[in-house]
Amino acid sequence: MDFIASTVEESEPGAEAELAVWERLKAAFDNDDYGVAYHKYPIIDKGGNRFDHEPDIVLLHREYGLVVIEVKGYQIDQIDRIEGHTWYLDGISQRTAKPHAQARSQANFLRSFFVREQELMGERGCKIPVNQLVALPNITRDDWDEAGFDGPAAPQIITKDELTPAALRTQFENLKTFGSLEREELRAGLDVLSCGQPISGESLPPAENPNSKADHYEKVVKGLNGLDLQQQEIGVQIPPGPQQIRGIAGSGKTVLLAMKAARMHEKHPDWDIVFTFYTKSLYNHLTGLIERFYEHFTDSEPNFDKLHVIHAWGGKQAGDGVYYRLAKQSKTKFRSFGTAQTEFADEDIEPFEGACQRLLDYGDIDEQFDAVLIDEAQDFGPAFFNLCREALHEPERLIWAYDEAQNLSSLTAPSPINIFGTDADGEPKLDLSGQYKRGIRKSHIMRRAYRAPRAILMLAHAFGMGLKRDDGPVQLITRQEGWRNIGYEIEADFRRYGSEATLTREKEQSPHPLQDIDDAEPFVKCRGFPSKQEEAEWVAEHIKTDIQEEGLDPEQILVIPLGPNGRGHAHFSLRNALNEYDIEINCVWNNDDHKQFTKPGNVTVSRINRAKGNEAASVYVMSTEAVENENRRKGPVQRRNEAFVAITRSRSWCTITGQIGDRRAMFNELHSLTSEVSQEEPEITFEVPNPKSLEHELEEDTDEYDDSAITDF
Repeated sequence: MDFIASTVEESEPGAEAELAVWERLKAAFDNDDYGVAYHKYPIIDKGGNRFDHEPDIVLLHREYGLVVIEVKGYQIDQIDRIEGHTWYLDGISQRTAKPHAQARSQANFLRSFFVREQELMGERGCKIPVNQLVALPNITRDDWDEAGFDGPAAPQIITKDELTPAALRTQFENLKTFGSLEREELRAGLDVLSCGQPISGESLPPAENPNSKADHYEKVVKGLNGLDLQQQEIGVQIPPGPQQIRGIAGSGKTVLLAMKAARMHEKHPDWDIVFTFYTKSLYNHLTGLIERFYEHFTDSEPNFDKLHVIHAWGGKQAGDGVYYRLAKQSKTKFRSFGTAQTEFADEDIEPFEGACQRLLDYGDIDEQFDAVLIDEAQDFGPAFFNLCREALHEPERLIWAYDEAQNLSSLTAPSPINIFGTDADGEPKLDLSGQYKRGIRKSHIMRRAYRAPRAILMLAHAFGMGLKRDDGPVQLITRQEGWRNIGYEIEADFRRYGSEATLTREKEQSPHPLQDIDDAEPFVKCRGFPSKQEEAEWVAEHIKTDIQEEGLDPEQILVIPLGPNGRGHAHFSLRNALNEYDIEINCVWNNDDHKQFTKPGNVTVSRINRAKGNEAASVYVMSTEAVENENRRKGPVQRRNEAFVAITRSRSWCTITGQIGDRRAMFNELHSLTSEVSQEEPEITFEVPNPKSLEHELEEDTDEYDDSAITDF
């Protein structure tokens, strides 16, 4: 039995009574029970006004079905009489209550989620039975009986002396009027309660060609999804201060940040909440996610005058943004990208970071936000973080999520010390060690990757670090714990340079829907060509096959050419090659609408900066030889990171191509990795390098909070 506690302030009315019942429930159920329990399940019927607060406790159990428990902290002398569903109260500000009716309305609201799922509906309706209880932790059964509330029409209650483990189990046994739920029924019910429906796709039309890519991809995007326990905990809890969410690419951090924003807005509609991000083309996706979660929680639409989904930079043409808004309000010079690029050209600082730092140095930032949630945090520097912090009211709810190994210039994001600094005593200005009250963690690490199949993710990491590069890795995680943080196991002695290391990843850390379907493989392929023209023609032919024979829609295909822009950029030759098949492409950088990434009926072609944060069923990474182009201003670490990001845009299949030329060693590296990761039990072997040979050693600045903040599966 799993227990997920949402956010509750001990000062809230009835909180003490709820916590008492919650703890007793945790004592009554153990690991032999199949199900889940929630304290303060996140729903409020704002649309129908049937109930005005969240269910106190919701429990879904294989033996007992769905049980909603309304907890009341009344003393016996505070209940004057009970007539039907109405309790008349005395001596407190509340005059009447309808606890059973409230619980029934909440249960019926939850039941409406179940009836949407075909596998939970039978001839007699919903397969999951629903029951309601009222718990009175301050009233004994004798007190209740002596007050005369025990007649034949008396409501079903749990009293103080019935909160022992044995007595509680008896109460639940009395609810049983049916057989145990089947495993599949329970699984579907758990997925529904996990808030999986807002991220679940509708069923697609049957594929014309069984075992085609379209047929397989339907298994990835259709039907009911579920969030795992750690994801649910992160999504529903509102921390009373800063929080960091670290995780591997594809672990669901964006989804959880959107869920958390919707949860905050539902719980505190008066708060000014900012949800901000780096990649402009994510705007519609993020807004849609938040809307779906909020509708799920409340059956109504969010108020975007209080929940602000805005870009980090912003501008006159780009629209509202955090920096743009704060600069205008502080009457400080606003720097556009062009202005900042020119102003900071001679300084070792990114244009946006420089603009934010100038605003920090010379602007007067008002505290105006109650919470700021930052997605793609790996792409921002310390100045932007501190700018957001300056704009926050106490207790500074700054919540940021970043991908381990996803930044275009570094596979790690800086630690809180490097972002916020230390005080005069050398102590962190922002301490993320340990937990807040009631076990809300200040830092989460997410190891499971859901987006890409295991083979693609393993190849992306190995190639991004250069593990099998002839001259040795360009960057490397050199601690066992660092590898575990992103879901790997490694057998290696990093003190013995030249010794063999073996890297593996269990299926449980990459639970992709296609991983056990042989006909869906291979998930990753690579191919080198003598010329750019031959590469473009080959890619175009395979895109045509994806569409005309495999049944994928053009917009489910993404092409990412690496390397510098200019006349030789791969998209020119690709466009000409696809014209032969009457296939149109959407060059993202030519869009007038920076918020749109895909166009129906068009194959998407994107440079790496715009592709980051987006995904597609089938991804083609072209011009991969650019990874070894030493004439580019970008160093080997950044070039490898760009390849990593491009490969991990795939949700099912990735094809890597390029011009061989004098890059045969790199293509041999890719072929070797492709072979290793495509095995039934993939493992990657490489030689342990001397750290002095590395361009960058990873996991070197996280000691101060790893030991106390890791969330173990």
